[in-house]
Amino acid sequence: MRRGRESKAEFGESLALEKADKKTLGSSILFTSKDYGRPMPFKPPAWARKIRKEMLRFRGVRPWEYGYWWIEWGGQLDTIRDNEQIRFELLSIALGVWDYIKNSGEFPEAAAWAMDWIGMIPGKRESRRIVGDYMLTQHDVEGRRGEPADAVAVGGWPLDDHPPEGFDRWKERPNRAIRPKEPYSIPLGCLYSRNVGNLMMAGRNISASHVAFTSARVMATCAALGQAAGTAAAICARKGLLPRALRQDKALLRQCQQTLLRDDQTIKGLRNEDSRDLARRAKVVASSSHPPSRPENVINGFVRDMPGRWENRWGARMTPEGVWLQLEWPEPVSLRQIQITFDTGFHRQLTLSASPHVRRSVIRGPQPETVRDCRLLWRPSADASWRELARIEGNYQRLVRRSFPTVRAQAVRLHILATNGAPIARVYEVRAYG
Repeated sequence: MRRGRESKAEFGESLALEKADKKTLGSSILFTSKDYGRPMPFKPPAWARKIRKEMLRFRGVRPWEYGYWWIEWGGQLDTIRDNEQIRFELLSIALGVWDYIKNSGEFPEAAAWAMDWIGMIPGKRESRRIVGDYMLTQHDVEGRRGEPADAVAVGGWPLDDHPPEGFDRWKERPNRAIRPKEPYSIPLGCLYSRNVGNLMMAGRNISASHVAFTSARVMATCAALGQAAGTAAAICARKGLLPRALRQDKALLRQCQQTLLRDDQTIKGLRNEDSRDLARRAKVVASSSHPPSRPENVINGFVRDMPGRWENRWGARMTPEGVWLQLEWPEPVSLRQIQITFDTGFHRQLTLSASPHVRRSVIRGPQPETVRDCRLLWRPSADASWRELARIEGNYQRLVRRSFPTVRAQAVRLHILATNGAPIARVYEVRAYG
């Protein structure tokens, strides 16, 4: 295992320290507050920090509904062993900051505001990292090593480093964030221990240098790593292998990657090559297409587009009768499952944050682009009438699967009746399995 920050010399990382140390990112405690519509006085406990105006030079306090990630402290200690001390100090900072908001005279508009919740468990950014067969570094995040053959997930958060002492370093900015040019791949070799044969990692303990960790540590990336590690572990259990053997077996590694793609994991540069997917052999036609999208985009193997691009999805402007997309085969095929990947507005921020300036860019509820109501139809031959396979109503999800008793179908049609508000229906991928 590793703990702390490496030196520049170890991996040649420009953002690393000149001399290594054992410090980490600190932990945070958040709070929430609301306007009660009447005076809400606040008297801090005697142990609360005394906050002065100059301490907040680089730390804006508006708005204050959701607290502040920069109430951070403890990276100079052991964030596991010293967690209780860190919790107390974070509470003292949080209540001290609230005392400043309420009682300094700088914010008269805060008179009717009061805290209604404060965290009691520090949000831990960093502790230990387990060393794997591959060590993710700044060079990987910046795309300087090419695409790894064993890629199983992507990251994309900035290289977001914080001073370990957090709020105690109030004379400095609370973080340094350098955004990568594009998402980067995370290999399977980062997700298992190099010397404990059956130990896998999937979160803030993966095999990474401190610099790379400052990007890979965020929750959405950790969730994608969890999906990757879980899929790999399932294959290992089924085959009686250890993770290293899976990584070294090219055929099984490819199977793992294809399974992840089928479950809507993003892996850069890899497309659907599932030999069982009958849609890949079909001709695709549609009632109409929103330019420059094309019906055949739904079987090109990719399920992401950059904002404003239509290279990997099909779209059509909705009509009162709806719009449709159709798969046709030269001869009937046996089908028992259809899988559809819809558009859920990935260009738009989705977050649990209650902060008003974040909330402005969030649509809470089904995303307008997502298909809400549709029917799956099939026909046994070109001159036969359409028959219903399944109805999908009230949908808000991106990945939708429908299984049914096996049919011999010459064609399958996705008839879209409504979106969740957008005038253009959108589909990234259709898969068909027998």
